[in-house]
Amino acid sequence: MKNTRSLVAALLALTVVAGAFTGGVAAASAASLTATPSAPGETAQHTATLTAGSTVDTSSWNGFQVNYQDAGAAASNVSVEDVATIGIDRGDNRTGDAVDVNVSDDLASVSTSNNGETLTFDLGGSYSLYEGDEVVLVYENVVNPDQAGSYNVTLDINPQSSGSEATATFDVEDTQQSTTTQTTTTQTTDETTTQSTTTTQTTADTTTSDTTTMSDMTTSADTTTTSDDSGSSGSTPGFGLGVGLLAVTGAAFLALRD
Repeated sequence: MKNTRSLVAALLALTVVAGAFTGGVAAASAASLTATPSAPGETAQHTATLTAGSTVDTSSWNGFQVNYQDAGAAASNVSVEDVATIGIDRGDNRTGDAVDVNVSDDLASVSTSNNGETLTFDLGGSYSLYEGDEVVLVYENVVNPDQAGSYNVTLDINPQSSGSEATATFDVEDTQQSTTTQTTTTQTTDETTTQSTTTTQTTADTTTSDTTTMSDMTTSADTTTTSDDSGSSGSTPGFGLGVGLLAVTGAAFLALRD
């Protein structure tokens, strides 16, 4: 009898431990939160993601909460207009902030509490969640913590029932980088090139010589023509004198006959 009671107690203990372990894993997983830019004190865009566990399986999605109390970020200026993306990645099989279901039409309000360090998104419950779905929220106008470091931020699906929450590590980094300006000096050496100008005197002389030759040829031609003309003119008076003599001789001969 004693051994039977001990065995039952041991089985109950194992059941409790197994239930607690299963519940802890299935409640929520893969929580993340990133900021762009991530520098301290910057007003940034934050992206929060959380994979739903068994506690919200087949439940309506009624809300989402981001608790910055351990980080010191200020979200009091976030409004409905600052929500860029709110949706569901079915089966958590997409990358980044991509979603399969856009639920922005179901977003009812955005509110803050605890001096702007707790941010709550209220939805109308028109969309259902299933275990393994990832909820994605991208929103603007959050002021990062003043100091660089890694902070714990609590994310919660359906915070009114606190059934699916997890902790994400939020990194704030000092992104200032020293800029080194490298000046390159280029030394240019000017080279003076002396060019000799050659006067084409030979060509000019040749041209002058050719001109003179053509002139001489023209003068010679003119002289030849003149000479020919003079010859023709000298033969005409000789011919006339001969004719005159014949005429005188003829007249004398007629006179003697008479």
